[in-house]
Amino acid sequence: MDQYLSRKIKIVSFFAICFVILQHAINFTGYIDPSSMYIGTRSVNALFQYVVGYGFARPAVAIFFILSGYLFFRNFTLVKTVAKIKSRFRSLCVPYILWSALGVLFIVILQSTPLLAGGLQSFYTGNLVGKTLGEYIHIVLNHGVSFQLWFLVDLMLYTLLAPVFYIILRSSSILFIVPLYILWILQIPLPPLFSFIYRGGLFYLLGAYIALYGVYIPKEKTKPITLVSFLFWVVMLGIKTSVAFGVISSQWMKLSQIDNIAILMGITTLWFGYDKIASSKMMDVFYRLTPCTFFLYAAHEPLLEVVKQLGVLVTGRGDVSMMILYGATVLAVLGITIGCGAIVKRTAPTLYSLLTGGR
Repeated sequence: MDQYLSRKIKIVSFFAICFVILQHAINFTGYIDPSSMYIGTRSVNALFQYVVGYGFARPAVAIFFILSGYLFFRNFTLVKTVAKIKSRFRSLCVPYILWSALGVLFIVILQSTPLLAGGLQSFYTGNLVGKTLGEYIHIVLNHGVSFQLWFLVDLMLYTLLAPVFYIILRSSSILFIVPLYILWILQIPLPPLFSFIYRGGLFYLLGAYIALYGVYIPKEKTKPITLVSFLFWVVMLGIKTSVAFGVISSQWMKLSQIDNIAILMGITTLWFGYDKIASSKMMDVFYRLTPCTFFLYAAHEPLLEVVKQLGVLVTGRGDVSMMILYGATVLAVLGITIGCGAIVKRTAPTLYSLLTGGR
């Protein structure tokens, strides 16, 4: 991998985790799925957070799956399967167990603290104090507190399925990928055995396809691609938001289908748009933060939920205050996690390596 692509992947990944935090930080009442109708009280705060967190931030998870598939398969052959599985045990399984356990411990400590116990007893986790060892083990193995770790579980599954993916992609090429994307955009249900495709497997396979076939688009062609995809992205997000808030009705396409098209346009815009700003000094700043990406991903929950919960106790639920809290929560979580990551890396490098899977 050349230096430009390596730097691009790292910076785009950092942007993606920031987008994930923007989505998880949403605090308006009447929580909805990003691709379903809004069912809460309409407000400027809800509209703003919907457009940012459930609009512009939506491509983040898909980007992570594409990059994961690409990085896994860029030098993959069947004879490397066992070595790859061993490598992913350290980079996926070990961090999963450690961060899931730390999340449980974090909440137990907070709920055992007199000053905080009252405000956190009704936390989304429920009361975790005083459970049996078996119950704690069950929670850890099922990432019941650090819910973002589902991504690592899926990557572990895809690692085990790598030989199958490799054989299918090598034998069918693009003829396997295109039908899957048509099914995904049209939201045609798949049998339960193949439902993982819609969770992220589809994008993982796209990354694998790009790696195996060396797909390349020259930088001089990225400007028109970026412009067209960005304009289409904005239009689709405008339509999606209008439909979700009941401003207009859509008889010709489901909201989930509009959401999927917007995600594809967002991925295209972010990936190719980077090439136009790659040489800016701001990218140097972001590049220095890229070593924190995995730590940010693993550590931001349940910290973010705690910050939101305590923040509401301070600010109340006014429209303006909740909007301010949204931005403050994102900044606070970024600051805390990046700071803690730097401290752990400097004072306990071995622990940091275990927590980040050697990244």
